[in-house]
Amino acid sequence: MAQLFDESELMERVDNDLEFLADTVQMLETDGRALMLELKTAVASGDAPAVGRTAHALKGMVSNFCSPAVQTLALEVEKAGKAGDEAGAAAASEKLEPGLEALVVELAAFVRSRS
Repeated sequence: MAQLFDESELMERVDNDLEFLADTVQMLETDGRALMLELKTAVASGDAPAVGRTAHALKGMVSNFCSPAVQTLALEVEKAGKAGDEAGAAAASEKLEPGLEALVVELAAFVRSRS
């Protein structure tokens, strides 16, 4: 399976500071998962503006980890939310959730392997 993030770009971005990277991965794990729950709630309630805002926040958070595939998934949810496309937002968020979770797991494993 292809890696969900660009390892060399990520290490360059954090100036090879593994401790800082570990802290940011922990924030993604807690805050990213919390945002995903908020997103699911917004999708379920049909709150398109909240879907757009929450997906935008997730997209920004993911962008720090050099993961264009997961960032694109978040962008799709954001666009659907901002367009008021409830069905599209629901479908896109169903793809984003496993992508985000896989990224978190992969990043945590990467940090552990370097510690």
